[in-house]
Amino acid sequence: GLRASARVPCYSGCWRSVRRSQGAVWPKPCLILLAVQGLRASARAMMRQVRHAVAEQLGLLGMIRRRPDLLVPMLSIWVASFGGGEHGPVTTYFLLEVGATTEQLGNFGVIRTLGVLALSPVYGWLLDNRSAYAPVLLSAFCCSFGCLFRGLVPVNSTFALYGSHVVLGLGAVNFWNVVGAYTALSTPRDMRPVVVSGFQVQVSTLNLLGTASFPACDWVLRAAGMEDQLLRYRAHMSVCSVFCVFGFFYMLVRFRPVACSDKVDQAREEQKLDASVDKLQLLVLLGSLVIQAFGETVVTVLWPLHIKKLGWGSHEYAWLDVASKTMIISGNLAYPALARSLGYRWTAMLLPVVACMTSAAAFLQPDASLYGQTMHVFNALAFLSACGVMKVCFQHLATLAVPPSQQGRVFSLLQMLASVGGIAGNLFGTRLVDHETSFAGRGATPFLIASSLFMLAGCAVAGLLVVPQQCMDSVFPSAPTGEDRDDCMGGACVVGAPKDPDEPIGK
Repeated sequence: GLRASARVPCYSGCWRSVRRSQGAVWPKPCLILLAVQGLRASARAMMRQVRHAVAEQLGLLGMIRRRPDLLVPMLSIWVASFGGGEHGPVTTYFLLEVGATTEQLGNFGVIRTLGVLALSPVYGWLLDNRSAYAPVLLSAFCCSFGCLFRGLVPVNSTFALYGSHVVLGLGAVNFWNVVGAYTALSTPRDMRPVVVSGFQVQVSTLNLLGTASFPACDWVLRAAGMEDQLLRYRAHMSVCSVFCVFGFFYMLVRFRPVACSDKVDQAREEQKLDASVDKLQLLVLLGSLVIQAFGETVVTVLWPLHIKKLGWGSHEYAWLDVASKTMIISGNLAYPALARSLGYRWTAMLLPVVACMTSAAAFLQPDASLYGQTMHVFNALAFLSACGVMKVCFQHLATLAVPPSQQGRVFSLLQMLASVGGIAGNLFGTRLVDHETSFAGRGATPFLIASSLFMLAGCAVAGLLVVPQQCMDSVFPSAPTGEDRDDCMGGACVVGAPKDPDEPIGK
């Protein structure tokens, strides 16, 4: 606040005594100076949050490096994420080159989704009741060898194409889901928000780097004399497969997962929650996650068609895709700090509302002017960033809402519901894109439905979700506050970090 009498510097270089009396006003240069100082203070606070978020992720990487049971599967995930991003731009064109039809491309996507729905409960049960060795190795085998067989299929061999995708569907997404669940479950509950968001940050960053490296890799292949297009496509597809197969055999020999917690440790973990979230609140979280997957799928599928109304094409969409992935990574990186500042309930309530407003502003009224294009880019990127953070937030809260003995199955259930939301988004989004109503014009109906569902989810979370206070207080037990964050560097800022720098995090 301002004192009754103050000396305020102004731009004329002198000091002016300002007294707050009846009818007195601040000089304009002083108001500008106060605004600049406020912006500087906000920027310093934001930079402290950024430094703290980066320190948390660096500390998480240090913990993974010191624990072989986490490092071995994460090495395979890192390689697969980079390789998948590198061959992602040519996967569809490669399948068309070897004789697949557009209808068969859709069938391949359904097969991969059915693999997630069929095996996710089995993998979750094994994580809860047995060791993580079997689900990690089985999903890695199907992912690596299915991708390898797909890259070697002969031309016009329908049976080989379907067979490779069946094997790939049993692994693929399941491999990422199983390793992500194992990483979260093998670390303390207090570190859950950092681990869940950090896993998404690492996977998304490496996938983006792999996609960005595709033009350079393709140029190297051309310079090496590989002019045949199909041969180059096979080379791109094999980059991920070769390293993934090596990663599978490396895990087969070196992976030693931590044993399941005994009854004493499990009871101690359950005592950290003063009250379990009831079934209605758990259903709200699960339903909100389905809505998130539905809305995100609608936007990502129809976005390339929508930007044509703005006068843009494939080149502009490529830049938008890179920018959206960057925003999603930034949002996931900031989730622990966001939850620490706002609290879980407010974070879970505001994210769907932000998604509703930004999706409506970005897609319901297309405008081809420069102002309309600028607003579309801003709101579309904000929407995708909010969706990415929403996914991590609801996953984190849903796993905290159940006893430790059921968390593996809950992780699997979350992935199954996300697949259901993705299927619904593909089905309804593509079929309603040409539908016109009195509320929305042609092409805007799917976005209107998604925006309405996001608002419904925000209202449901605001009215029904209750996060146990003890749980909220224990998630960031050692998080610094205020100016103390300026002195935090490296692993000292990590949630649950030990006081002794030589002691492993979460020991």
